[in-house]
Amino acid sequence: MSDERHSMQTYVSDMLALERHVRVPFETQAKDDDFLKYGDASGVVQRLLGVSQRHIDDLDRCLETLGGHAASPAKSAVSQIEGFFAGAIDQMRKTKVSKALRDDYTAVALCTAGYTMLETTALGLGDAEVAALAHRHLADYAQCVMDVGRVLPEVVLTELRDIGVAVDSTAAATAQQSAERAWRESGESAQRSATMESGTIEGSATGTSALR
Repeated sequence: MSDERHSMQTYVSDMLALERHVRVPFETQAKDDDFLKYGDASGVVQRLLGVSQRHIDDLDRCLETLGGHAASPAKSAVSQIEGFFAGAIDQMRKTKVSKALRDDYTAVALCTAGYTMLETTALGLGDAEVAALAHRHLADYAQCVMDVGRVLPEVVLTELRDIGVAVDSTAAATAQQSAERAWRESGESAQRSATMESGTIEGSATGTSALR
């Protein structure tokens, strides 16, 4: 087996192991009636479960095509964070739903990093099919991150109110708008930086050409 094929199998296998891990709390939350009490929290975890299961199916087929095998949980780096994901299904938390969503957000962010690595590896090895799969999955989870962030402020305040804490319920909308603004400003800043960098590169290339 070539080193290139083995590398691709390893990356796909690692992502499959990760998806199987994150699916566990998603499934538990999707069956928990407490999530129905807090806005669209139940809808979000249902979508997370559906996305993760679809990813697992896709990765299973991809790995089979590559001739690889799923990573053993005991050997996978994912096993090092099992304790963290166990926290996402802890039934004893006073603010269980909001903290579960926070942990889901972190799990999804970890998956986006993994899919960025998988897409980069596939592009570097010239495997357009795996690169396209990784990009689709990355886009799925980018949307999931926004979904969780959208419902989180309302869930936080509702749970605090439910345990007797006096809160301003209107603050949820303010917090949501603030988070959206932060994402938007970050995107605009990144776009400006990319434009400036592109201009610098083009200017450098023009100057070099003129010296020839």
